[in-house]
Amino acid sequence: MRELVAKYEDSNVLVVGGNGSNCRQVAEHYGLKHVVTPEEVHDVYPSVCPSSAPEARAVPLAEKYLQNVHRPVEAIMVFHDSVDWGRDLQVMLDALVSRGGLLGTIKSHTELHTTKQSVPLYFSNSDQVWSNEFPVPRFAQGTFRTCLERIYKDLTGNKLEYTLYGKPHAITYKYAESVLNRLAPVHVGPDGVLRKRTVYMIGDNPYADIAGANGYGWDSLLVRTGVFGGEGNHHIHPATAVVDDVEDAVRWIISKEIMKKHEEVPSELQMHRF
Repeated sequence: MRELVAKYEDSNVLVVGGNGSNCRQVAEHYGLKHVVTPEEVHDVYPSVCPSSAPEARAVPLAEKYLQNVHRPVEAIMVFHDSVDWGRDLQVMLDALVSRGGLLGTIKSHTELHTTKQSVPLYFSNSDQVWSNEFPVPRFAQGTFRTCLERIYKDLTGNKLEYTLYGKPHAITYKYAESVLNRLAPVHVGPDGVLRKRTVYMIGDNPYADIAGANGYGWDSLLVRTGVFGGEGNHHIHPATAVVDDVEDAVRWIISKEIMKKHEEVPSELQMHRF
């Protein structure tokens, strides 16, 4: 989502997700100059979500952040999973149906059903579930998005428009590839031919990690330590290989690369070596 900074550097952006100011700090590190969070909106307007109590602050909210609460929201960016779905859904909906992004205002009934949402919306992840210590997967940002879509549809009769980042979308893999190319450029051999590089993706979610890697042409390794726990391969998004954990995945990759190197050696040299 860093690429959005060029467009929204000077805009007032509602940043959603994470604990405390973590996502705010990331957004500001990217270069966004005006950030507001649902938590800060709740601090200023406790009645915005009466079912949640504003968190006590050891230090009062800085004046520049108070000013952002009162400015129109020009974009919404969900950086991470919400830690307070009720509050965050409410504040996001308030911005989406507002007049020009100004919180505390709302379009007329006719406008709600005949015009587009008031601000553009971006999500950093589309995973429906994630895995933690609980025996079965927990809801993730994709499920949160589904809730927002349904509420917006019920309120306006319109489909919510948004841009998705993260796995399995190609833009994420394209960015990762550009980083890999900077860290480890692809070499040109003495014959002038560009050496093909194999990229391995290790992940636990068939619908995100594996689907994205397969779609981008990378080799995919599915581990059984998270969302996926089946015995065989996934029936919809089969991986290149299925292993128990990351250590096994790394061992599998090393073994395959050793075999590839052996196969690249001319047969006469192999015979001479043995």
